[in-house]
Amino acid sequence: MTRKFLCLLALLLALVSLSTTGLAQSPEELKFREKQSDQLHHYAAAAAKSGFPQVARRVWLMLLSEYTTDHPEARAALGYLRVGNSWSLDPKFVYPKTDTPDPKAAKRLQDEWLAAADKLAKAHLKMAQDYEKAGRTDMARWHFEKVIFYTPDDEAAKTALEHKPVAGLSGTDLEQTLYERSKKLENAVVEESKKTYPVEERPATETHPFLEKAKVKYATVQSEHFTIRGDFELDLLKEAAVNAERALRVVTLAYEGQTGFALDPKRWLTDWAYFKDKQTYVQVLNANADLMKPADLKFLVEQSAGCNLSGGAQAIAIAAADNEQGILDASVRSVAQWSSNFSSAALREGIGHTFVGLFFNNNRRFIVDRQQMMRSTTGAEDYEKYSPNMDIWRELALESAWKITEGTSAALLPLITADKFPDDARIKSWSFCDYVIRRDPALLLSLDRQKDAGNVVGVEKQFTAANNGLSIAQLEKEWKDFWTEASPVLKAIRDNAEPLSAVSPDAKKWLEAFNKARLAQGATAVTWSASYSTRCKEHIEYLKANPAERGALGEQREDGALGGGSHLGNLFAQMALVSTNAGKPKDVFDAWMHWPGYRDALINERLITIGLYADGPFLVIDAIRGVGRPPEGKGGMKAWPNALKESVPTEVKVADLGPEVAAFLAQNGHGDKQVIGYPLSLHHFGTGGVPGVKSSYRCQVTINNTPVEGLVHIADGGSNRRGSAPGMVVFYPLEPLKKGREVDAVWTLENDEGVVRIATKFNT
Repeated sequence: MTRKFLCLLALLLALVSLSTTGLAQSPEELKFREKQSDQLHHYAAAAAKSGFPQVARRVWLMLLSEYTTDHPEARAALGYLRVGNSWSLDPKFVYPKTDTPDPKAAKRLQDEWLAAADKLAKAHLKMAQDYEKAGRTDMARWHFEKVIFYTPDDEAAKTALEHKPVAGLSGTDLEQTLYERSKKLENAVVEESKKTYPVEERPATETHPFLEKAKVKYATVQSEHFTIRGDFELDLLKEAAVNAERALRVVTLAYEGQTGFALDPKRWLTDWAYFKDKQTYVQVLNANADLMKPADLKFLVEQSAGCNLSGGAQAIAIAAADNEQGILDASVRSVAQWSSNFSSAALREGIGHTFVGLFFNNNRRFIVDRQQMMRSTTGAEDYEKYSPNMDIWRELALESAWKITEGTSAALLPLITADKFPDDARIKSWSFCDYVIRRDPALLLSLDRQKDAGNVVGVEKQFTAANNGLSIAQLEKEWKDFWTEASPVLKAIRDNAEPLSAVSPDAKKWLEAFNKARLAQGATAVTWSASYSTRCKEHIEYLKANPAERGALGEQREDGALGGGSHLGNLFAQMALVSTNAGKPKDVFDAWMHWPGYRDALINERLITIGLYADGPFLVIDAIRGVGRPPEGKGGMKAWPNALKESVPTEVKVADLGPEVAAFLAQNGHGDKQVIGYPLSLHHFGTGGVPGVKSSYRCQVTINNTPVEGLVHIADGGSNRRGSAPGMVVFYPLEPLKKGREVDAVWTLENDEGVVRIATKFNT
């Protein structure tokens, strides 16, 4: 494929366009756009008919946003009904999300787009040149930008737009700034992730009065700038402190040369306490009720996961961090929020999400407990809004960008309070901060300072006056350009693969086999997504290029120093399902049942959609993004194994379970184990973590009334899928089980309703 061809295909699914809101449109212009709309609709309808509804959806959204708002066929395809002179979304309509893993259809769509793009580019070029001759530089620029969208290498358009060389491509001065700052930030995160900083355990006498008052157990560690307390393992508290030090260096680089930011941690609250359970967090709040108003206490108890407590000369930040990923998230987020010096809730959340996304590609913590909101929603597609995965958030940001007049305005962000923070505003606050931090972070500080304006109009007026005429409307346009990848340079910054290229010849075969394996375990069949499959393909390319990267460690990571490796690729690989020796599908999936984290994907009743790419002996599956609502009557916790009809092996090799399981055994005095008994697992699925009191989880295993010694591992926050999965707890017998025996296992745990008991039986 030529470079031009690849750029076109990639840009298709980014749907680059520039807003022309406010530009006068002549009858000729309206007629022109209607004609292009029909051509785009023809392609979108063909994509939908060919089994790629998400490709079609983005084309239709672009059509309505940039060409013809009232296009009846596009509106109908997206579920809109005409109500008088306006359109209203049919509340019963659910847009199809299932892609068909048909490589021939994907190739045909790629070819059809190439032909359509060429026609569209020529049409826009003629209009641009006509407008240029007529002195309508505003409209000429818009059409030249569309030419660049459809044909990125068009010399006439590049000249008209005053492009200059940027990273081997061509772009504007602003795009050069965005590219250089983006790479500087991303490289800083990668470099810092390789560094460590000294952290020491503090003596038990170094206590905090607010925690002592609550009578909770905790340890304390201290780095150069931060004090971290909590009931997590000591090594994890130290790792959180190291991540805080790393984040401090990254934000210092991000705000370099700027004034108004708080880069000296001596100005912050740097004493932080993180707890595994929400119950412990609430215990601390209730014990210190005298520090706040009753209404504030009620809100914090019911809807928050973190807050600051202060009284007299004492202060501490406390949070329910939930798991390993949660405490690491929290340490980076706290640095991002304190250093920003923002006072408005939405922008503080947005900047926190931005830096956590750069570090981990996941968001685990929120000012407001989103699980409360999730339980009150009924929409069939709402589950995507509750995923912590940043790839999902990028999809939501893209859709938000195409619906700029319907979503949250950037001018509203400084006015939003923590108790009234809808999901649309959360996505906007993060995506807007993510963009502007690459452009000029001082603009975010300026926007935050306008919160006292009282209304959107006042915010817009004051912001423009404070920034030499730069309007929020202009920043909104730039934000839209960024998320819709409106130029080759912006596309290079986002570095997204093109979904139609992620359709492997054997995808259908492996999808059918995966569903067969799930049905055998009582789980429902899943659908397939081309966009979810792009990272699967990229990881396979990495593994093919690096044959030494094999086994439980090498397959679940990407080393940026090796060919094809990247920071985002590494974060994806940690939770992917991977095989580098994929022979018969049944053999692969049977083997996966013996690794608790992989097993989770095969029995997960909440899993709706997967990404999957297969190439010869390589198979990679994304079973993280597509977790949503379970079928009716399903989706509760599930223990495995729990059937007498089939037997399970008596033992597993520790090396096959991965380095995190080996480390867990070592932490508990069993680092010499090379083989242990067959692991038992309890699965809560979803993305809400392990519910209840984590320290209460027990698993009593007996064979002929003889107890089996073992360890319970809260395994939902790790970074190696073989031994970790969202909402999973594992019991590891310390010795191989006896063969040919009936095994009884009883799981118990405590939650708000009391003690829960799950009894199981199986054979070895």
